[in-house]
Amino acid sequence: MVPAFTQEELQRRIVYEDSELLIIDKPAGWPIHGDRHHPSHQTLWALVLHYLPPSDFRPAFAHRLDQATSGLVLLAKTRTALRAVNRQLKFKEMKKIYQALLAGETRPKGSIRLPLKKQLDRQRWLALMVPVRRGGLYAQTDYRRLELLQYRGERFSLVEAQAKTGRTHQLRAHFAAIGCPIVGDDLYGQPELNERLRRELGLHRQLLHAAALEFTHPATGQLVRLDAPLPVDFADFLQQLRRS
Repeated sequence: MVPAFTQEELQRRIVYEDSELLIIDKPAGWPIHGDRHHPSHQTLWALVLHYLPPSDFRPAFAHRLDQATSGLVLLAKTRTALRAVNRQLKFKEMKKIYQALLAGETRPKGSIRLPLKKQLDRQRWLALMVPVRRGGLYAQTDYRRLELLQYRGERFSLVEAQAKTGRTHQLRAHFAAIGCPIVGDDLYGQPELNERLRRELGLHRQLLHAAALEFTHPATGQLVRLDAPLPVDFADFLQQLRRS
């Protein structure tokens, strides 16, 4: 169930705030920005603009999460903070750590280094990020397996993953490329398995969570580490697999 789209819920989900930064534990189901499917007033961006006092600088999210992905997202309140955070992202000095449940058994740890390029899937008329040998953008995802689970003949891997680069749909495309797509992801994953899990276990979204951010504070120079626990729906799904 998607949490109520209200100012009260937004404020409850703020995990860090000062004069430079605002960091939110975004629930799955909330879009960050508007598009043809979501009016601009029904977004996390709209809630944030209403929450923050007027300023000469227009605050900006330094990175994004898919609507169906939960977890930490960072917003810069000042131009100086945005430049500093973007610099850390560019030079891979910010750690973005995720937890994901994958369909299949991964190696205990690995590094996926596959360039990605946007291509049109003409059967579905959707844009996908696909691995290519030439002409793609360098992308790297490092991961380690936290737990191996089973359910009625299917194996699942709970992993911690670090996105070394920040390409669109990077984790979704990378894990699909090694044959272990994210559970609940119909775009890159296994729709038939996802439908079975929806029917039998109540799955209702892709199980990808932005669990931690680690960066240097743009004003103080101190190292900041923030963590967001797994949401209830993700944790409950894991418990169902463990009991099966």
